[in-house]
Parts: sequence; C-alpha cells; structure tokens
Amino acid sequence: MSIAKKEMLMELIASLDSSEKRFFTRHTNRTASANSDKFYRLFRHLSNGGTLEDPGLQKLLDLSGPTQLVNIQRHLYGQILDALRLQHRRRDPGVQVREQIDYANLLYDRGLYLHALKILARAKELAFSFHLDLHHLLIIDFEKTIESRHITRSSTERMTSLTSESRKRQEVMSSTVRQSNLQLTLQRHFIEHGHVSTPREARNFYALYHHYFSDPVPATATYKERVLGHQCRFWYHYNQLQLDQAKVHTASWTDIIEARSELRERDANFYIKGMDRRLLVAFLLGDAEDHRSIYARLQEFLSHTQGTRQQRNSEIMAEIVLFRAELNQLLLDLPGTCAPAQLREIGKRIGAVVGVDRHKQLVLYYKLAVLCVLNGERQLALDYLEPVLNERSTLRYDLMVYARLLQLWCHYRLGHTEFVDYGVNNLARYLGRIGYRSPYPSLILQLLRGLLRSEEAVARANFAERVAPLRENVFHLRELRYLNVDQLK
Repeated sequence: MSIAKKEMLMELIASLDSSEKRFFTRHTNRTASANSDKFYRLFRHLSNGGTLEDPGLQKLLDLSGPTQLVNIQRHLYGQILDALRLQHRRRDPGVQVREQIDYANLLYDRGLYLHALKILARAKELAFSFHLDLHHLLIIDFEKTIESRHITRSSTERMTSLTSESRKRQEVMSSTVRQSNLQLTLQRHFIEHGHVSTPREARNFYALYHHYFSDPVPATATYKERVLGHQCRFWYHYNQLQLDQAKVHTASWTDIIEARSELRERDANFYIKGMDRRLLVAFLLGDAEDHRSIYARLQEFLSHTQGTRQQRNSEIMAEIVLFRAELNQLLLDLPGTCAPAQLREIGKRIGAVVGVDRHKQLVLYYKLAVLCVLNGERQLALDYLEPVLNERSTLRYDLMVYARLLQLWCHYRLGHTEFVDYGVNNLARYLGRIGYRSPYPSLILQLLRGLLRSEEAVARANFAERVAPLRENVFHLRELRYLNVDQLK
C-alpha cells in the first residue's frame, strides 16, 4: 500500500478509536510475521503521541537504513486498513459485496466456477437490496463470462435472463451517471456564478439543465434514480431562487430516503445533506416554524444513530449542519434576546470545530457576528469577524464583502468615524475591482456616507427608497436575508 505523504499515516492513526486500536492489536497478533514487531512498535509509538521525526525512532525500530522506515510506514498503513475492513465489514454492504466478488474470483481461478456462481448469486441479492448498481453490473458481467466459457447446465432462459438483466442495469447506470453528472454541474455552476440573475443567464441555465436531464423521472426508476432526480431539480430551482419548487424537491428527496430506513442508516450522509438543503430553503423563506420542525427531525434521527468512528464523515457533516441550523434558528426567532455569555459559548464551540472546510467555519463566525450585532454586542461581533477578515485563502466574494460591511457598521456604531470613512472608500474600490454584480453593498456604503455626514434621516430615506425594488426582486432575497441593515442595531 503506497502512501503519498507520511502525514496520511499520522492522520489515519489519529482517527482510530480505542476499540479499533484494540482490534488492530489482536489482528496483528493473529497475523504475526517477521516484520510485524517493527510495524507494531511504530504503531504504538505514533498512537501514544510520538512522531516520525523523533530521534530515538531508529533505535526503537532497529532500522538498518533510511528507506526501511518508509517501507514500515507503508506496511503499517496497509495493515491498519485491512484491520478496519475486517472490523467494519458487517456495517457496510458495499464491502460485503466486494468481498464476495473477490471470493468468486478466487474460486473461478481454481476451476470451481459452479461454486463461484453460487457466491455471485448471493452477492447479487445483497447488491440489489441496497441499490449497489455498479456492483450489480459487475456481478452480472462475471456471471455472463462464466456462462459463455463453461458448461454450467443452465437453461437457455437463464442466459436470456442474464442478457435482459444486464441491459436493465446498464440503463440504470446510464441514468444515475447522467444525473450525478448534472448534479455536480449545477452545483459547480452555483459555486462559480452564484444564482441566476438575468433573463440571458436563465436561458443558458435552462439549456445546461436539459442537455443532461429530461423530466420527469419515470415511475419505474430505482431508489437512487429517484433521489438523484430530486437532487438535480432542487439545484435547478435553487440556482434560480425558485424556493417553493426547491422546497418540494428537498422534501421528496428526504421522504424517499426515510421510507427505506436500512438505506438511510447505511448512507446517512445522503439523508443529512437533504435535510441540510431543506433547512437552507426554510431559512431563506424566513419560515421559522418549518425550520424548527426540520431541525427537530434531524436531531431526532441523529440521536438514535449508532455512531462509529468508521462513520466519521457523517459525524462531521452532522455537526456542521446542526450548528448552522442552530444559528439560523436563533436568527429567525428572537435574535435580540441572546445573552453575551450565550454568544461567547457559541464562539468557543465554533473555534473547536475540526475536520471541515475552513470556509464553512468562517460562515459560522459571520452568522455569529450578525447575531452579536442584533444583540447590541458590537465589539464582540468585531472579534468574531476577525477570522473571516484575516483569512488568507481565497474566499467567496459575497462572504468577504458582507463581513467588511458588517465590520464598518460596527465601527460606525462604536464611534470610530475615521476608520469608517477610510473603510467605505476602500470597500467601494474593491467592489469595482471585482465587478460585484449586486447594487446592495453600494447602497449600504452610500447609507454609511450619509450617516457620517450626520444626515441620518435623509440617508435612511434614500436607502429605503433604493432598496425597495431589490426587496421585490427574488434574486436579491439571499443577500437581504444574510445582511438586513434595517434590523441592525
């Protein structure tokens, strides 16, 4: 097992819980070899907090040369993965099916092709039950290979059935691949361009969507085809801020998964992501009750989910989704009733978030800063905006722009007029340089200029008049939801 970086071994060992470490120890003892003592000593050294740079490591492992350590690392990495596969295979039908296919290959290579067919039949049942379409297609292809090369005493109906089944799986795979490609294409379009905002963009977006996909998903579609179909249609409507339609498809997405509890348990991420989209739509619609109901349902599901370290992705995703939903619920309910201690506690929890993309953590800091301003805690808001404003990696323009606008508002309310005067001009130049499409940030800057000139009544009246058309335009709904100046204190 080759590994690209030594950090990968450190990260893998750090991800193990105590039961997995005990299982690895037993697995090593059962499969002891001449080199097992060295790689197990390295495992104990690293799991107890040691590093690969420790000067005493060469003596501990009795190394004969610098390349031997690299070989031991590679071997240890592979042994840990073998142990994890053995320990968690009963929880993952995909691993079980692949294991059965491997056994069938071994039997076939020994000339026991009838034995292989029996194992493949069991594996195919499992693949069909859990909608493992690719595995299913591989099994059918293997069965066809055996039937075409050997005398198996099968009837001609068996061969016809295999041909028909193969054609059906091919159609299903073609459909799921096409829809998963479309889902990624629509998601990438949103990341790169944001929401559709002009008739021309809408026409291009319509053409992009229908190049890959035709509505509706047929009634005979498989579980995965139906879920992917609703995913695609969610992104199609969400990118155009057609939130009522997006709401319908996120509900269908999660309802289909809820109807198959065994599949929901197997791939919790699929369900959590759907609930996250439902929460997002409810927040943008300003529907506090619907958001609260969805939030409670997700909490209920996660409280009864048997967590294991093997499901680390699900745990990390659930943590960030619940955290964002908690902040959004506070923003939807009574945002001006949070105590300073409560806000600081949330800040500590955000700082402790690990294992997620940095951008997601910074969005949490921004939402907390907005919540602080709504509660009159402007200095505290500036503290939580600092990680966003000091981030050196590339951020989405909208997050940076609205973080800077909120910073200027806080400084204005704190009486730091010189800073605000400089910051307004600096941000105006930045908006021009990046070609920011929405006029909303510029209107906020004009409001701040008027407030600096002590023309508050006139400035607010002009701002209200110019913002009114934006409030009627659905394409400005998202930014008004994330920074509503009328609510700021």
